[in-house]
Formats: sequence, structure tokens, C-alpha cells
Amino acid sequence: MTRYSFFILSLFLGLLSASAAVPETVSGAIVDGENAQPVTGVIVQALNRQGKAIAFASSDADGAFKIKISEAADSISFRCMGYEPLKLHKDYDFAKGVEMWPKATQLKDVIVQAPDIYAKGDTLVFNVSRYANASDNAIIDIIKRLPGIRVEDDGTIKYQGKPINKFYIDGDDFLGGQYGLATNNISHKDVKSVEVMENHQPVKALEGSEFPEEAGINIKLNEGAKGKWVGVAKAGTGAQPWLYDGSLYAMRIAPKVNNILTLRGGNTGWNPAEQITEHDFSDMSFTGYSESLWPEYIAADIINAPLNEKRTRDNLSWLANSITAWTRGDASMRFKLNYVGDRLDYNSGLRTDYFSQSIPEFIQNNSLRTQSHDVSAQFNMQINKRGYFLKDKLTVEGILENSRSAITGSFDLYQRIRRRNLSATNDLKLVKRNDKKLFELTSRNSFSHHPDRLFVNGDEDAVQNVGTTDFRSTTETRWGKLGRFWKFYINGGLDLNYHRMNLFLLGMGDFDNSRYFNAFLSNFYATPQLDYDRNGWLLSTKITAKWLHHSVNHQSDYMNLFPRIYVRKKISAKSEVSASISYQLSSPQAYMNINVPVMSDYRNLFIANNIDKYSQNIAATASYRYRNPLTSFFANASLTYNYSRSAYMSNQLFIDDFIISTYSDRLSGNHFWSITGGVSKGLGHSRMVIGLDANASTSSASSMRDNILEDYSQQTLSLKPYFKGSLCKWLSMNYDANYGFSQLKIGNTDNRTHSFNQKIYAIIMPHDRWQFTLGAEHFLTKFPEGNVENLVLLDASAVWNFNGKVRLSLTANNLLDNRHYDYVTYGTLSRSEHSFQIRPRNILASIQYRF
Repeated sequence: MTRYSFFILSLFLGLLSASAAVPETVSGAIVDGENAQPVTGVIVQALNRQGKAIAFASSDADGAFKIKISEAADSISFRCMGYEPLKLHKDYDFAKGVEMWPKATQLKDVIVQAPDIYAKGDTLVFNVSRYANASDNAIIDIIKRLPGIRVEDDGTIKYQGKPINKFYIDGDDFLGGQYGLATNNISHKDVKSVEVMENHQPVKALEGSEFPEEAGINIKLNEGAKGKWVGVAKAGTGAQPWLYDGSLYAMRIAPKVNNILTLRGGNTGWNPAEQITEHDFSDMSFTGYSESLWPEYIAADIINAPLNEKRTRDNLSWLANSITAWTRGDASMRFKLNYVGDRLDYNSGLRTDYFSQSIPEFIQNNSLRTQSHDVSAQFNMQINKRGYFLKDKLTVEGILENSRSAITGSFDLYQRIRRRNLSATNDLKLVKRNDKKLFELTSRNSFSHHPDRLFVNGDEDAVQNVGTTDFRSTTETRWGKLGRFWKFYINGGLDLNYHRMNLFLLGMGDFDNSRYFNAFLSNFYATPQLDYDRNGWLLSTKITAKWLHHSVNHQSDYMNLFPRIYVRKKISAKSEVSASISYQLSSPQAYMNINVPVMSDYRNLFIANNIDKYSQNIAATASYRYRNPLTSFFANASLTYNYSRSAYMSNQLFIDDFIISTYSDRLSGNHFWSITGGVSKGLGHSRMVIGLDANASTSSASSMRDNILEDYSQQTLSLKPYFKGSLCKWLSMNYDANYGFSQLKIGNTDNRTHSFNQKIYAIIMPHDRWQFTLGAEHFLTKFPEGNVENLVLLDASAVWNFNGKVRLSLTANNLLDNRHYDYVTYGTLSRSEHSFQIRPRNILASIQYRF
């Protein structure tokens, strides 16, 4: 018996010791110590007391790792290229996360740095020093060459075909969307890296709740650019005519207070709106919110040309901007002051064919001068934490605009426009969230006073007055129940609008009128929403129901519906697909009840028609995105279909050369298809990028002219190849092209036009201090009759970098002194040939000083 007892005891002790030897599992998440983003591909090793590895693992796309360790393990080590190695004791609380800090690693005489571009979770990091060359002056020059990124002529930055939703400097959004101020002035030498945060959610409390498709961009400054004033001052003068341009940009980034000051004035063709415009998306989102419920009736002085604005703007412009941002506890505050002044001179010609023997060809030559002054002030306070978000923004703005034009051609007359606008807007947003519940409150209250006047002086004089006073209050709440994979929300909102309008028209005979309108609109809506998020799948479905009350000429009540389904699938760390489908049942717009004639310019009258019927819209989209940081390859494609059906149809009535735009009580439908996409590829270790953007669309609809129904269809195609970068150390080239095709079919009439625009710039750098630029732009337009119009513009410049701070330059634009550009556009049932005057040859000498 004793022998068996000893055997059982020995067996029990053996099993106990074997159980103690079972390896223990250690897990956690690895993040970048600078920005808290996950670090992918970290080598994780379990080490014994002698430092020998006894177990291995690596972190995944979310920075998560899991490793089994035994009693022999003493510590856990973490290694990753571009980061400082880290070793922690095995008893460390890995559940609270592991931080790794970026650092170049020196091996004897070799320095191994972070690669040109690498991924950290959903963030791509571009190493600025690897993309820079001697010709770069500001950080925007490098951003334009980054694969996957395009910068539009107006300064808007797009990633994978979509505008970015936020722009940060060292993680701070103190620019408030006016990132043109920074990108056009900050030296690339002061920037360490450009970070692209895909599917970026700016409101931390909504992370995992709302899933934007847009990206955010953060530029990380070098340590030497922090805590002191840095900036650039420029001055230039030139001839034909006398030119001048002066500017000052100063910035200070500090732990508690950030400052930016910008001053500029000159007449070299630059547009102050490019730097002052707020590009990013507003986080003041409302369900189905429309910024303006009422149209801008007077639009006689709005002119656009498909050329870079430096070619067309005969200007005298001023810009003053000041931004001060500071923090107090958890709150960050920002105060902005803006002033923009612009004086422009335009000379343009127009010839319009309406494809009808009963409607005469219209000819217009327009000599126009516009002047505008815009002053605004904005205060913004924000708290942005994981579980709590609070924002309050107050904006006050005053705008003064005047224009004068001399018209010849089908009419000989003078036209003047005077606009005044005073507005104030207050935005409030509150988000509270825990692991299971979400509460959100969004509110906007706005007031504007907007008197406009149009004067026409010719054989007969006419005056149009449009004076409006508008107050609008919109409040929306959202409550959410958050589960592990499922999320349920219910939105409810109330949108109130009081609109007083004074319309006065004199000098148009039977169309003369004088009326006051007091309109009151109310919109009460509710939106249930259900989301599912698991294993890379995101499914969102919601339906909005609205009750609207319009009190304009009479009382009207409507019910609107807007269901939508959205799905997104992350196929891998490199690609994702998304799709959506929606249906909308909409009531007529309130302005359709303002059924008195309103003159928008000297030959156009608008008369609304009170057609009290619903319209419908069906929209479907599908998108695909791919990116491979290791090969610097990016691609995106999207397909869109839209069908709209309305109970009324637009109708143009022609009385000689005068046009009355109105609506007829007749069913109309419009089919629209669009395919867009783009690819870009980095080459030569980030020295070059090539790409192609493409767009094709087709639409078919019906319209009325002189009460006669006309079916029409239109097809367009646009191809934009580009190449940018350094072929070798001393030669850099930029090439952009744009082929466009447009076709308009009206019944048996087939009208089409082709255009091809290309520009190439070669930058020769025989020395780091010297660079010479030779550039050419070619514009070709093939008119429907077969004739071809060619325009060639040549530019040249020379730059001497005297030292790291002083830069001298001599620039000559439009060396051939070409003065006109001709192009074609299509209207609903018309074709217009345009002639636009461009700036003459000009030469500018300038000096730049960086501090």
C-alpha cells in the first residue's frame, strides 16, 4: 500500500511540474511613440538571461503581436527598421501597449534610415528628404510629386481621387482648412515627413463609428523649425506692364501657442483665394443639409476660362491673414483674421449657336472690371478627446463687390453690378461617447443681409434689385447604441429658415414688378441607421424621413424619403472596394414659389413656375482603391450611375436675342453614367512619379425651347497623363497633358469638339546654387467645322541660391506675347465659341529671404 501511495504522489508531482512548464502567452499592441499609430512588421523575440532568442513573432497590420514564452525567458525585445530597438522585462504589462520611437540606425560608416515611403497601419509616411531636389522652394513642390497625390490648380490636395478632409502641422489643425497658406510658403527643408492618414476620422470620439473615405495629411516639422519664427519674405518688380509683387509669411510652432502671419500684394496674376480658401471638409455635418436654400439670381459678372489663372488674371490683389492658436487644458482655440482685395480686368468674346433657324446667332464682346473686398473674423474653440468632443466656431464676414462692363455685339450697352453681404454664423458640435453609447448634438445658427443691384444702360435702361435678409437655425441630435460588431443610431433634427426678399425690376416693360416675399420654411426629419463592422466588412444602411412645411405664397406640406445602403470591404492591407445605392423622393424647392420675373443679366430673365409636384433620384456608385507603398504604386477607379425624374422640365423662351428661363409642367428624366480613375507610380527611388487620370461620362435627357420638346445626349472624355521628377541630379522635368472630347447630339444634329492641352517644364541644375527653367504650354482646339486653333506659350526663368537663405530669380512668361485663347463649350441645347484675352509678355525680377 505504501508503494502505491508513493507512486501516485510521484505521478501527481510530475504532472504539476509539466503543467508549470506550459509556455505562457504574451500579447499587446505596438505603436509609434510620436503619433500613436500602429507599427507593422516589428520583429518580437523572447530572450533568455544570456540574451539568446528562444521564441519569435511579428506585429500585424494593427500593430498587434502574440508570443509564447517559457520559464527560461527573461525579456522581450522589439526591432524594426527606422525605429530604436526596445527590450522589456517579461513581467512588463504588455496589455497597456508598447511604444517604439523612430530613429536612424548607424552601423559603422553606414546610416540606415526609414525608407522613402512606408506604412504604419492606415498611415503612409513619405520621407521628404528622399523626394526633394535642389529646385524645390516650398513643401507644395514635393507634395505635387508624391505618388497617389494630385494638387489641383486651385490648391486642393487630392489623395486617390478624393479631396483630403484635414491638413495638420505636427498633428495640429490650427490652419482651419486654409492649408494653402502653409504649403506655398513652408520650406521643404523644415519638413521631416508627409503623412497620409487613410480613411481619416478627424473627430476622435467618432473613430470606429463613422468611416470617411477621405484621407488626412499631416506634415511633421524638423526640430530646428519648432519654437521659433520661421518664414519667407519676397519682393519683385518687372515690366510690360509695370509689375510688382511683395509678400511676407511668418510662422511659429510652439508647445502652447502657434502663430501664422501672411501679407501679400501685387499684380502678377496670383489669386489670393487659393491661399485663403478653406479646403477641408466641415465636421458640421447634417443629414441632407443644403448650404443654400435660395439661388443667387444676379450672376452677370461670373467668368471662367480653362487656363491657369496666372495666364488670365489681369489683377491687382491684396491678402492679409493672421492665425493665432493656443491651448488651455484640454481645449484648443484659434482666432483668424482675413482680408482679401481683388481688382480684375477681363476682355472676352462669345459666339453662341442654338442649332435652330428661328433663333439668331448671339455675339458678345465683353470688357469687364470687377472689384471686391472681403473681411472676416473667426473664433474656434475645440476639445477633441477619445470620449468627448466639443466645438464652437463663430464667423463674421463682410463682402463688398462692384463690377462694370461694356458690351458690344448683338447688344451695345453698359452693365453694372453692386453686391453687399454681411453675415454671421455660429457652429456648435458636441459628441459624448463610451464603450456602449454615443450622443451627438450639432447646431448651426446663421444670419445674412445681402442687397444686390444690377443696372443696365443702353437704348433702354433697366434696374434689378434683389435684397434678402435670411435667418436659419438647424439643430440635429444623434443617439447611438454601440456593440462589438453592430451599431445602431437614430438621428433627429429641425431646420428652420426665415427668408425676406425684396424684388424690384424696372425698365423691362410688361416684366416690371415690385414685390416683397416673407418665406418661412421648416424641416423636421428622423434617420434610423444600422452599421455592421467585422473582418474588414463595413455595412451601413439608413433611411431618412422628412416632413417639410413651406410658407411662401401659400402653405404647403410635404414628406420626403431618402434610403441609402453603403458597403465597404477591405480586401487586404493594400486594397479595398466600396459601393452604395440610394433613392430620393424630394419635394419642390421653395424658390419655385417666387414666380415673378428676375433679371440675372442684360439678356436673361428667370421666372419660376409654382409646380407643386415631387421629383425622384436613384444613384449608385462602386469604387476600388489599391496602394502598395513598397513599390510606390497607387490606383483608384469608380463607376457612377444617376437617374433623376422630375415633374417639370426646363423651358427657354427666345424673344429676339432675349432669353426667358422658366419651367413647364411636363415629366422629364435624366440618365447619367460616369467612370473615373487614376494610377500613379513612383520610379527611381522616389525621384520620379508617372500617372494617368481619366474620366468618361454620358448623359441623356430632354429639354424645351420655345415650348418645343428637344431630346439631347452628351458624351465627354478626359485623359490626363503626367510625369514629374528628376531624370538625373542636374535635370528635372514636369509634364502634364489633357485630352478632352465632347459631343452633343440634338435630334439628328451631331456636334463634337476635341481639345488637347500639354505643358512641359525642364529644370536644369548645373550647380546646387543655380537652376534654369524652360517651359512650354500648348493648347489645341479642334472646332466642329474642322478648323484648328493652336496656342503656344513659352516661359523661362533663372534662379541663383545665393546661400541657404537668399534666393534671386528672373522670370519671363509668355515670351511669344500671344494674347488670345479660343475654346468651345456646350450648353443644354447650344454651342458657344469663346475668345479670352490672356496676359501679355512679362518679366519679373525678385528676391526671396528665408528666416
